Amino acid sequence: MERFPSHRYSWVRLDDIFDYDDLSGFEGDPHNITGMPLRDIDRKHAVNTVLANMTSMASKSDVLRILHSRLITAFAKVRRCDCIIYGDSTTGLAERILTETAKGRGGALPWLTEDGQSPHGIKVVYPMRDLLRKEIAAYAKMIKPSLEPIILESKTVSVVPISANESTIEDLMGQYFESVEENYPSIVANVVRTSSRLVAPVVQRPLCKLCRFAIPGGTGGLHWGGEQEGGDPSIVFGGESAEIYCYGCARSTSNP
Repeated sequence: MERFPSHRYSWVRLDDIFDYDDLSGFEGDPHNITGMPLRDIDRKHAVNTVLANMTSMASKSDVLRILHSRLITAFAKVRRCDCIIYGDSTTGLAERILTETAKGRGGALPWLTEDGQSPHGIKVVYPMRDLLRKEIAAYAKMIKPSLEPIILESKTVSVVPISANESTIEDLMGQYFESVEENYPSIVANVVRTSSRLVAPVVQRPLCKLCRFAIPGGTGGLHWGGEQEGGDPSIVFGGESAEIYCYGCARSTSNP
């Protein structure tokens, strides 16, 4: 803060998400995420309740990322910000591209990794998208005064747990790109450049109730459980009051 006195800084806790977002899509029915409507849970404990009901570390990690994203977006809109600036490097974006593709959200990649207007009604920018993580770290260390004190270190897992319930796709991709960046940085850049050729479709309904990205058609009919069929690839629950989830969110919030 002392380095940039002309900027205004605000802090917001994840537990305060209810002050900005109603957490629609996280209700107990139909996915039984909490076991009860969130309105019946203490607001300060709602997030912990949601995460405690995840069946695996992979689901918990995915839902936690969605919560962070929704809080940042809602907070920015309440404060009437012109855009959201993320500090993702080329390495971080490459990890996200393969991670979200593996989760079944490949159709949302243009909104998750590219500069431009998001389906949430606010512009998103990645100003460090052309810099590798190690390049940013080197610059932060060399510049005087050093920027290292204000940079959060990456929590890359050196050894991915053997148990599937304890590992996440984020851990796997973080470990993979950590080694690739060191020896083959061009591969990391190629992943991001290839993804940048994707064009975001015109935002239209329906939107996923959790991640709130548009559910694209023409995805090969990937339905609940992974079976290939024709028809709408989204997952719909709830009869007349149907809630629609993308494949990735439906898998993360299901309780087998």
